[in-house]
Amino acid sequence: MNPNNAPKRENIMPEPALVRALTEKLYQIVKKEAYIIPDWIPAGTLLLELSGRAWMALRGLFYRPFFGEVRGLLFVGQRVRLRAAKRIHLGRNASLHNHVYIDGLCRDGINIGYNFTLREESIIESTGILSAPGDGLEIGNNVGISQYAFIAVRGKIRIGDNVIIGPYVKIYSANHNFDDPDRLIREQGESRQGIVIGNDCWLGAGSTVLDGVHIGDGCVIAAGSVVTRDVPPYSVVGGIPAKLLKSRKEA
Repeated sequence: MNPNNAPKRENIMPEPALVRALTEKLYQIVKKEAYIIPDWIPAGTLLLELSGRAWMALRGLFYRPFFGEVRGLLFVGQRVRLRAAKRIHLGRNASLHNHVYIDGLCRDGINIGYNFTLREESIIESTGILSAPGDGLEIGNNVGISQYAFIAVRGKIRIGDNVIIGPYVKIYSANHNFDDPDRLIREQGESRQGIVIGNDCWLGAGSTVLDGVHIGDGCVIAAGSVVTRDVPPYSVVGGIPAKLLKSRKEA
């Protein structure tokens, strides 16, 4: 057969503008807010994204009965692990990506608002040993936790709305007691003051927040910082230990 005479294959790829409009509409419905996609993103990439989200939604239907409460859609990636899932309560449009682990075994459980994202390989651990379970975790609306983050829930942790938690961020809400040099540290118990992170905060990559810290609204924690004391609202802090660099609301 002469290849020049072969029938031409029709292009079955949908129009990019149509795919983009459909994707934007679906995300707006799910998130219930405006969602604009740049026009340079290929239609094929958007179709793959939609396909991936569809599989996550199907897994969400499987996982849904295990949770204490799920309000609205739930998206679940591959190999998500749960402990004491009945003590975990999720708002609408929660996305749990591949290889995350959530441990809900704490006194007050884990209560999470809407539009929550937990990215790949991140861990929320509520209890290290059964004799000393954690107190509880509250997370507000529109909170995103990036890859490889670690939240150790021992004392109570409260995270406000619209908080961005970068990759490799670590949050520890307890300290081991070590005052008596004649006793093993592991036998001296721990202290728990808890942690509060206000609304509209950004915790930069690799930063660490230690027990007893209260971070006010609108704060920025520089990458790699170790926060050991309270941070006033609208502050930018950095360093080890973190110190005030500037205020976002200077007169």
